[in-house]
Amino acid sequence: MNRRTILKTVAAGSIVPAAHIGKQTVASEPADTTAADSDMTTDSDTTADHEDTPVAVRIVEIPETVTGGAVLEWTVEVENPTDQSIRPTIEYTVDGEPAGNVTLTVGPGETERPFPSSYRTEPVPEDDEVTVRADANGETDERTVGIRATDELDPELQFPDPEPAVQPETTVHFEVGAVDPDAVQTTTWWIDGENVGDTLADPWQGVYYVEQAAHYWQETFESDGHDKRDETYEVVAGVDVDGEQYRASWTITVTPTGLEDPTIDTARPAPGPLEISPGGMTLEIDVSDPDGNLERVVWWLTQADRILGVSDVSGASDTATLSVDSGRCHSCQLIPWVITADGTFTAEPLWEFVEPGIDPDGAGLETESF
Repeated sequence: MNRRTILKTVAAGSIVPAAHIGKQTVASEPADTTAADSDMTTDSDTTADHEDTPVAVRIVEIPETVTGGAVLEWTVEVENPTDQSIRPTIEYTVDGEPAGNVTLTVGPGETERPFPSSYRTEPVPEDDEVTVRADANGETDERTVGIRATDELDPELQFPDPEPAVQPETTVHFEVGAVDPDAVQTTTWWIDGENVGDTLADPWQGVYYVEQAAHYWQETFESDGHDKRDETYEVVAGVDVDGEQYRASWTITVTPTGLEDPTIDTARPAPGPLEISPGGMTLEIDVSDPDGNLERVVWWLTQADRILGVSDVSGASDTATLSVDSGRCHSCQLIPWVITADGTFTAEPLWEFVEPGIDPDGAGLETESF
């Protein structure tokens, strides 16, 4: 069983962990051939796709080294030594892990190159290497690529502290700040060497970066329960700033004596459907942290993908407030994120905005900003 649980609740907005770049299957021709087309096929243009059809596959373009965290690209060519068209599938792996595939048609005696493939490498603290392999119909070619050590991100841009200890089932909110506000910055996340997502997978990432000058990831850590020893996880962020690579890392210890999630204790008005009066209203939540280190509440509006405000909180218990005016977003939910200075995290959808007189099926719906 997987030792970790990706945060898939409303706390993470619409995060969808992203696969490595270039893992889509690409066909060089349309895959849907009609029956009429099949009837017109002759013996001379029959395409063979059997796995035992001989081919020659070669990696022809690949760099000798890249910096850890950068995208590694390579190009292969496939030669067809037979007297009929073939349609092989080329499978790619990087250090034995699947890195995509491509299927293409190669005519008799011809050589074809599919589009280049790519793979986001993991940032590394020391020089390393990976092996890229291409397989097609039993034929193989491979190359070893050096991975240069990645520069460490400024610790001031890394949140929370690099070695938190948490109890099982606790969620941690990670951030990497903006290295250069005028540059294009993307962030990719790894947990124990597995690429789990990046900033391009979710519109909330872009909103958060604009509003809070940081990219984030949220992860719920669990124990496998097989023994009484503490478990550790390595979380790595690869930060790409206009092609320059940086690395941030955390070692998470899961232990019964670790930090716990904060809680939302009370909400005013009561959670549920909420109509905003023309004069606006104030929303409140009472929050607490068993470890006494509350820091902030981020108020998210779903569907509109907006942050309505950030409330400072502190200590073991506090009250966060948000004033909303007469603007409306029918059926949008308001989700407060509670974040402690230790990085522990909780979130809950509390209210759903309802505009009087709106067709529940959405007819004539208009959305106004807060």
